[in-house]
Amino acid sequence: MRTNIRHVVFLTVLGICYLLCNARLPFKPRDGSLPFLVYFPSRYRGLCVGTLVSRTAVITAAVCVTNPTIPIRDTRPINVITAATYRHPRRGIRVQVVKIIIPNLHNVSTPNKGYLMQKSPAILLLKRKVPDVLAEIPLRALDIDYKGEEVLSLQEECLIPGWHFFYKGDKIYPVHKFLLQRNVRVQFLNIVKKKMWCEALTMKFQKALTNLGFIGYFDTTACVCIRDPDRTAQPCHVSYLLRAIAPRHASLDIASIDGRPNHASLACLPCQALSTNYRNRIL
Repeated sequence: MRTNIRHVVFLTVLGICYLLCNARLPFKPRDGSLPFLVYFPSRYRGLCVGTLVSRTAVITAAVCVTNPTIPIRDTRPINVITAATYRHPRRGIRVQVVKIIIPNLHNVSTPNKGYLMQKSPAILLLKRKVPDVLAEIPLRALDIDYKGEEVLSLQEECLIPGWHFFYKGDKIYPVHKFLLQRNVRVQFLNIVKKKMWCEALTMKFQKALTNLGFIGYFDTTACVCIRDPDRTAQPCHVSYLLRAIAPRHASLDIASIDGRPNHASLACLPCQALSTNYRNRIL
Protein backbone atom coordinates (compact mmCIF):
# COMPACT_ATOMS: atom_id res chain seq x y z
CA MET A 1 0.00 0.00 0.00
CA ARG A 2 2.82 2.38 0.95
CA THR A 3 4.61 1.55 -2.30
CA ASN A 4 1.53 2.47 -4.33
CA ILE A 5 1.18 5.76 -2.47
CA ARG A 6 4.83 6.57 -3.16
CA HIS A 7 4.31 5.83 -6.85
CA VAL A 8 1.26 8.11 -6.97
CA VAL A 9 3.16 10.94 -5.22
CA PHE A 10 6.15 10.49 -7.53
CA LEU A 11 3.99 10.54 -10.67
CA THR A 12 2.10 13.60 -9.40
CA VAL A 13 5.32 15.53 -8.75
CA LEU A 14 6.69 14.43 -12.13
CA GLY A 15 3.53 15.64 -13.88
CA ILE A 16 3.65 19.01 -12.13
CA CYS A 17 7.31 19.45 -13.10
CA TYR A 18 6.52 18.56 -16.71
CA LEU A 19 3.70 21.11 -16.88
CA LEU A 20 5.82 23.83 -15.29
CA CYS A 21 8.76 23.19 -17.61
CA ASN A 22 6.63 23.29 -20.74
CA ALA A 23 4.59 26.30 -19.69
CA ARG A 24 7.35 28.35 -18.08
CA LEU A 25 7.50 32.11 -18.33
CA PRO A 26 10.14 33.75 -20.55
CA PHE A 27 13.54 33.95 -18.90
CA LYS A 28 14.15 37.17 -17.02
CA PRO A 29 17.67 38.13 -15.93
CA ARG A 30 18.47 38.72 -12.30
CA ASP A 31 18.55 42.27 -11.05
CA GLY A 32 21.54 44.22 -12.30
CA SER A 33 22.69 41.63 -14.84
CA LEU A 34 23.21 41.97 -18.58
CA PRO A 35 23.05 38.37 -19.84
CA PHE A 36 23.29 39.34 -23.51
CA LEU A 37 26.91 40.56 -23.18
CA VAL A 38 29.78 38.36 -24.39
CA TYR A 39 33.48 39.06 -24.80
CA PHE A 40 36.32 37.57 -26.83
CA PRO A 41 40.07 38.15 -27.33
CA SER A 42 40.64 40.27 -30.44
CA ARG A 43 43.84 40.16 -32.49
CA TYR A 44 43.25 43.75 -33.55
CA ARG A 45 41.78 45.43 -30.46
CA GLY A 46 43.03 43.42 -27.49
CA LEU A 47 39.61 42.59 -26.02
CA CYS A 48 36.18 43.11 -27.57
CA VAL A 49 32.60 42.87 -26.36
CA GLY A 50 29.63 41.63 -28.38
CA THR A 51 25.90 41.28 -27.89
CA LEU A 52 23.77 38.16 -28.26
CA VAL A 53 21.04 38.77 -30.83
CA SER A 54 19.96 35.14 -30.67
CA ARG A 55 21.21 31.97 -29.03
CA THR A 56 23.50 31.31 -32.01
CA ALA A 57 24.55 34.79 -33.18
CA VAL A 58 26.60 37.64 -31.73
CA ILE A 59 26.86 41.17 -33.10
CA THR A 60 30.04 43.15 -32.53
CA ALA A 61 32.24 45.75 -34.21
CA ALA A 62 33.87 44.74 -37.50
CA VAL A 63 37.22 46.19 -36.43
CA CYS A 64 37.37 43.53 -33.72
CA VAL A 65 37.47 40.64 -36.20
CA THR A 66 39.18 41.98 -39.33
CA ASN A 67 41.94 44.28 -40.55
CA PRO A 68 40.81 46.41 -43.52
CA THR A 69 44.40 46.96 -44.72
CA ILE A 70 45.06 43.24 -45.22
CA PRO A 71 43.26 41.54 -48.15
CA ILE A 72 43.56 38.03 -46.64
CA ARG A 73 40.68 37.03 -44.36
CA ASP A 74 41.66 35.88 -40.89
CA THR A 75 40.28 32.35 -40.50
CA ARG A 76 41.85 31.49 -37.15
CA PRO A 77 39.34 30.20 -34.56
CA ILE A 78 37.57 32.57 -32.16
CA ASN A 79 35.77 31.62 -28.96
CA VAL A 80 33.26 33.96 -27.35
CA ILE A 81 32.75 33.82 -23.59
CA THR A 82 29.37 34.38 -22.00
CA ALA A 83 27.96 34.00 -18.47
CA ALA A 84 30.71 36.09 -16.88
CA THR A 85 30.56 39.53 -15.26
CA TYR A 86 34.32 39.93 -15.61
CA ARG A 87 37.10 38.41 -17.66
CA HIS A 88 38.83 35.44 -16.06
CA PRO A 89 40.51 32.34 -17.58
CA ARG A 90 38.29 29.95 -15.62
CA ARG A 91 34.94 31.77 -15.74
CA GLY A 92 32.15 31.77 -18.28
CA ILE A 93 31.09 29.41 -21.07
CA ARG A 94 33.17 29.28 -24.27
CA VAL A 95 31.41 28.84 -27.60
CA GLN A 96 33.30 28.53 -30.89
CA VAL A 97 32.59 30.92 -33.76
CA VAL A 98 32.11 29.05 -37.06
CA LYS A 99 31.44 31.98 -39.40
CA ILE A 100 31.99 35.74 -39.46
CA ILE A 101 29.81 38.01 -41.60
CA ILE A 102 31.18 41.49 -42.39
CA PRO A 103 30.33 44.11 -45.05
CA ASN A 104 31.79 43.51 -48.52
CA LEU A 105 34.22 46.38 -49.03
CA HIS A 106 36.55 44.83 -51.63
CA ASN A 107 35.90 47.57 -54.22
CA VAL A 108 36.41 50.44 -51.77
CA SER A 109 39.73 52.31 -51.63
CA THR A 110 41.93 51.50 -48.64
CA PRO A 111 41.52 54.82 -46.69
CA ASN A 112 37.73 54.77 -47.09
CA LYS A 113 37.66 51.05 -46.33
CA GLY A 114 39.29 51.65 -42.96
CA TYR A 115 36.81 54.41 -42.11
CA LEU A 116 33.78 52.36 -43.15
CA MET A 117 35.07 49.32 -41.27
CA GLN A 118 35.33 51.44 -38.11
CA LYS A 119 31.60 52.17 -38.43
CA SER A 120 30.46 48.69 -39.48
CA PRO A 121 29.10 45.75 -37.46
CA ALA A 122 30.03 42.10 -37.77
CA ILE A 123 27.92 39.01 -37.09
CA LEU A 124 29.53 36.00 -35.40
CA LEU A 125 27.68 32.70 -35.93
CA LEU A 126 28.20 30.20 -33.10
CA LYS A 127 28.81 26.46 -33.31
CA ARG A 128 26.18 25.64 -30.68
CA LYS A 129 23.34 27.36 -28.89
CA VAL A 130 24.01 29.42 -25.82
CA PRO A 131 22.01 27.95 -22.88
CA ASP A 132 18.60 29.59 -22.58
CA VAL A 133 19.28 30.57 -18.97
CA LEU A 134 22.06 32.84 -20.26
CA ALA A 135 20.47 34.22 -23.42
CA GLU A 136 17.62 36.49 -22.43
CA ILE A 137 14.30 35.18 -23.78
CA PRO A 138 12.71 37.12 -25.35
CA LEU A 139 15.49 39.58 -26.21
CA ARG A 140 14.89 43.17 -25.16
CA ALA A 141 15.24 46.11 -27.50
CA LEU A 142 17.07 49.00 -25.84
CA ASP A 143 16.03 52.61 -26.32
CA ILE A 144 19.10 54.53 -27.50
CA ASP A 145 19.59 58.27 -27.41
CA TYR A 146 21.10 58.65 -30.90
CA LYS A 147 20.78 62.46 -30.93
CA GLY A 148 22.39 62.98 -27.54
CA GLU A 149 19.28 64.60 -26.06
CA GLU A 150 19.74 62.91 -22.69
CA VAL A 151 21.97 65.10 -20.52
CA LEU A 152 23.95 63.36 -17.81
CA SER A 153 24.65 65.51 -14.79
CA LEU A 154 27.99 65.39 -13.01
CA GLN A 155 28.24 62.51 -10.51
CA GLU A 156 25.05 60.88 -11.85
CA GLU A 157 25.19 57.12 -11.28
CA CYS A 158 24.97 54.90 -14.38
CA LEU A 159 25.41 51.26 -15.30
CA ILE A 160 28.15 50.82 -17.90
CA PRO A 161 28.07 47.68 -20.06
CA GLY A 162 31.32 47.19 -21.91
CA TRP A 163 34.72 46.29 -20.57
CA HIS A 164 36.83 48.11 -18.05
CA PHE A 165 40.07 47.48 -16.24
CA PHE A 166 40.66 47.36 -12.49
CA TYR A 167 42.64 50.41 -11.45
CA LYS A 168 43.61 51.88 -8.10
CA GLY A 169 46.22 54.54 -7.48
CA ASP A 170 49.03 53.98 -9.99
CA LYS A 171 48.40 50.25 -10.30
CA ILE A 172 46.26 48.27 -12.74
CA TYR A 173 45.36 44.85 -11.34
CA PRO A 174 45.00 41.91 -11.69
CA VAL A 175 46.20 41.19 -15.22
CA HIS A 176 43.63 38.47 -15.99
CA LYS A 177 40.49 40.37 -15.01
CA PHE A 178 38.37 42.95 -16.83
CA LEU A 179 34.93 44.04 -15.66
CA LEU A 180 32.02 43.66 -18.10
CA GLN A 181 29.53 45.79 -16.20
CA ARG A 182 29.80 48.29 -13.40
CA ASN A 183 27.88 51.01 -11.58
CA VAL A 184 29.83 54.24 -12.09
CA ARG A 185 29.36 57.97 -11.76
CA VAL A 186 29.74 60.42 -14.62
CA GLN A 187 32.82 62.58 -14.23
CA PHE A 188 34.71 64.98 -16.50
CA LEU A 189 32.21 64.66 -19.33
CA ASN A 190 32.71 67.80 -21.47
CA ILE A 191 34.93 69.32 -18.79
CA VAL A 192 38.41 70.78 -19.32
CA LYS A 193 40.00 68.37 -16.83
CA LYS A 194 39.27 65.57 -19.27
CA LYS A 195 42.78 65.85 -20.75
CA MET A 196 44.53 65.64 -17.41
CA TRP A 197 42.38 62.71 -16.22
CA CYS A 198 41.56 60.69 -19.32
CA GLU A 199 44.89 60.80 -21.11
CA ALA A 200 46.71 59.61 -18.01
CA LEU A 201 44.30 56.68 -17.63
CA THR A 202 44.51 55.89 -21.34
CA MET A 203 48.30 55.63 -21.16
CA LYS A 204 48.05 53.33 -18.13
CA PHE A 205 45.46 51.24 -19.94
CA GLN A 206 47.59 50.90 -23.08
CA LYS A 207 50.58 49.88 -20.98
CA ALA A 208 48.45 47.26 -19.21
CA LEU A 209 47.33 45.76 -22.54
CA THR A 210 50.91 45.78 -23.83
CA ASN A 211 51.98 43.85 -20.74
CA LEU A 212 49.27 41.30 -21.58
CA GLY A 213 50.86 40.78 -25.00
CA PHE A 214 48.64 43.00 -27.15
CA ILE A 215 50.61 44.56 -30.03
CA GLY A 216 47.70 45.98 -32.03
CA TYR A 217 46.64 49.51 -32.90
CA PHE A 218 45.42 51.98 -30.28
CA ASP A 219 42.95 54.57 -31.52
CA THR A 220 43.65 57.76 -29.57
CA THR A 221 41.23 60.05 -31.40
CA ALA A 222 38.51 59.92 -28.74
CA CYS A 223 37.96 58.72 -25.22
CA VAL A 224 35.40 59.04 -22.45
CA CYS A 225 36.25 58.85 -18.77
CA ILE A 226 33.74 57.87 -16.12
CA ARG A 227 34.56 57.58 -12.47
CA ASP A 228 33.84 54.52 -10.36
CA PRO A 229 32.36 55.50 -6.94
CA ASP A 230 34.93 53.46 -4.96
CA ARG A 231 37.76 54.12 -7.48
CA THR A 232 38.62 50.43 -7.95
CA ALA A 233 37.57 50.13 -11.60
CA GLN A 234 38.20 53.09 -13.85
CA PRO A 235 36.75 52.69 -17.35
CA CYS A 236 38.58 54.83 -19.85
CA HIS A 237 37.62 53.77 -23.37
CA VAL A 238 38.91 54.64 -26.79
CA SER A 239 36.87 53.24 -29.71
CA TYR A 240 35.29 50.34 -27.88
CA LEU A 241 31.79 49.56 -26.67
CA LEU A 242 30.49 52.05 -24.14
CA ARG A 243 26.90 52.75 -23.16
CA ALA A 244 25.75 54.46 -20.00
CA ILE A 245 22.41 53.22 -18.69
CA ALA A 246 21.20 56.08 -16.55
CA PRO A 247 18.20 56.10 -14.17
CA ARG A 248 15.60 57.95 -16.24
CA HIS A 249 11.89 57.64 -16.89
CA ALA A 250 11.76 55.50 -20.02
CA SER A 251 10.12 52.37 -21.36
CA LEU A 252 13.01 50.03 -20.53
CA ASP A 253 12.67 48.50 -17.08
CA ILE A 254 16.08 47.53 -15.74
CA ALA A 255 17.62 47.19 -12.29
CA SER A 256 20.87 48.56 -10.99
CA ILE A 257 23.66 46.29 -9.79
CA ASP A 258 22.82 46.87 -6.15
CA GLY A 259 19.34 45.46 -6.76
CA ARG A 260 17.31 48.66 -6.60
CA PRO A 261 14.89 48.75 -9.55
CA ASN A 262 15.18 51.69 -11.92
CA HIS A 263 13.64 52.89 -15.12
CA ALA A 264 16.49 53.42 -17.52
CA SER A 265 17.39 54.97 -20.81
CA LEU A 266 20.63 54.93 -22.74
CA ALA A 267 22.77 58.02 -22.87
CA CYS A 268 24.80 58.25 -26.06
CA LEU A 269 28.51 58.75 -25.41
CA PRO A 270 31.04 59.50 -28.18
CA CYS A 271 32.53 56.12 -28.94
CA GLN A 272 32.75 54.47 -32.33
CA ALA A 273 32.32 50.70 -32.05
CA LEU A 274 29.05 50.30 -30.13
CA SER A 275 27.66 46.80 -30.44
CA THR A 276 24.68 47.61 -28.20
CA ASN A 277 23.83 50.25 -30.79
CA TYR A 278 23.92 47.68 -33.59
CA ARG A 279 21.87 45.23 -31.53
CA ASN A 280 19.07 47.78 -31.21
CA ARG A 281 18.98 48.42 -34.96
CA ILE A 282 18.16 44.86 -35.97
CA LEU A 283 15.61 44.06 -33.28
